[in-house]
Amino acid sequence: MAYPGQTDEDFAEMQKLSNEYEPEITGPLVSERQPSSNIASEYASADPVYQAKTSALPQKYSHYRMVRGDGKCGWRAIGFGYFEALIHFGDSNKFLEEETRLRSMSNVLNAAGFATYTYEDFADEAFELLRKLGTAMHSGNASEVLQETFNDDMLQNYVITYLRILTAAWMKAHQPEYAPWLLGQTIDHYCDVSVMPTNSEIENVSLSALKDVLLSPSGIALEILYLDRTEGGEVNMHRFDPVSFHGGFTIGTIRLLYRPGHYDILYKMEDLPPPPPPPMPEQATIPTYLQFGSSTHNEHVFDIAGMDFMTQIPGMSCINPHQAWMSPSYGNGASDFFATTAPAQQCAQPIAAPAPTPTPAPQPQQIQPQSMYAVPATPTHYVAPPNELSQELAIRTISHAPLANASLQQHVAGPFRPSQYQLDVRACAHMPFQTTIFKNSHYNTAHFMNEHFQPEEWRPDDEYVTITSSSKPTTRHKNCV
Repeated sequence: MAYPGQTDEDFAEMQKLSNEYEPEITGPLVSERQPSSNIASEYASADPVYQAKTSALPQKYSHYRMVRGDGKCGWRAIGFGYFEALIHFGDSNKFLEEETRLRSMSNVLNAAGFATYTYEDFADEAFELLRKLGTAMHSGNASEVLQETFNDDMLQNYVITYLRILTAAWMKAHQPEYAPWLLGQTIDHYCDVSVMPTNSEIENVSLSALKDVLLSPSGIALEILYLDRTEGGEVNMHRFDPVSFHGGFTIGTIRLLYRPGHYDILYKMEDLPPPPPPPMPEQATIPTYLQFGSSTHNEHVFDIAGMDFMTQIPGMSCINPHQAWMSPSYGNGASDFFATTAPAQQCAQPIAAPAPTPTPAPQPQQIQPQSMYAVPATPTHYVAPPNELSQELAIRTISHAPLANASLQQHVAGPFRPSQYQLDVRACAHMPFQTTIFKNSHYNTAHFMNEHFQPEEWRPDDEYVTITSSSKPTTRHKNCV
């Protein structure tokens, strides 16, 4: 139908505009996860081949993300999947490792002809996202940070542009690997036409190069599932493992659903983060009552003079005496002490229990420094504890062998023959020996921390001796005599 006043050139221009028209695309750049059954509902009235394949899809892949189909969906899907695989790996140090690796790629970019100022802004945005996600891993909101970044049109364009530059530089640095797949084109021409333009979609060759430079070195596998009209009841899957890196070990997998001209992201159940634990039910507060003892435990065996030291040695007890106690080295007193069979009731009179009195509140005890030597105690009558011993114990005074110091004998009590150095500090003024540990401890009276501090006096006569010879007397050290 012709319109008055319009020429053939006008009709040709209108036809050109009609062919180039693209409807406005709305919706998020990367959507939230959705059940993959929605894809089957979308193809419910489509070709039977598509119906069969999309109906079988939810059996293996539980969820998917829609990626806006604006000509950059493939780049966006791989970029988002790369960061998401690092999050799912769960190690925040992996983000720092990846940033270091990508920064080291600057020599490859420069060798491919990219000046530093042409790509550093795009690279910095990708590095900043790695740092943000590494920090967000500790607070548990890394997925939200990634979702927010890739739905910011400017930020995600910076990241995608950096991925394009990486891919082009890698292809130029490894031309023998990719040139055979470009029929009638050079690597430089292909990168200028199909990789670097802003709205150019990713193709098989550029996708392979992006996998080699970005995914495989980080240990991430790539699966592409083709939804087409080929035979079979399921989508065709092609998997690319990082065989040459990490010994084939993968930290994650990116799964892309390819429908002619469009990429979406697929997920298996194993790719989903574990659900948060259910909140703990509130429990009623249970009062806790603590009971404090009002009196200090009294070990009755310490009432026996001379028993406080030996009874603290493991295995040494008045109840079960050790056989070494009755050795002849202790004299006859020790064997007589445990050999008697007289009941305890014959040796002691029952003690009337005192009338109960109010117990004062416990006060903090002041621990006084004690001397190394035991202070002799006044002789006491031995009284067996009323109901504390599991066996009957005869207690009686035992005479001891005469001691070298007669002044100490009157203070001796119990079945042992103590040393004079354990009873009276006055008897130890001139000890025949000293160990290094004792000499350097505060128990030594010559130590400045001792409460009875008395400095040692140096006497020349103790170390030197005068020798009278035929000529004249000389003084020499005793060790030299």
